[in-house]
Amino acid sequence: MTSLFTNALELLGLGMGIVFLFLTLLVILVSAMSWIIQRFFAEAAPTAPARPQPAPPAEEDELIAAISAAVHRYRHRCR
Repeated sequence: MTSLFTNALELLGLGMGIVFLFLTLLVILVSAMSWIIQRFFAEAAPTAPARPQPAPPAEEDELIAAISAAVHRYRHRCR
């Protein structure tokens, strides 16, 4: 019975050791790839996006009126 328990502990240690080594290697490789990409393939700093032009007041007023009418119709239709 002791031999079986010893074999189980050895197998447990071997399996956990292999998983630990694999995960450690994975973290090291991903960190190295990240460093290499940032170092050699870095893009230029993004410029500030152009500010969108505001809509003309007439179109904005029409949009507000259309949304208000739709909300009013929805609220009175659901009662």
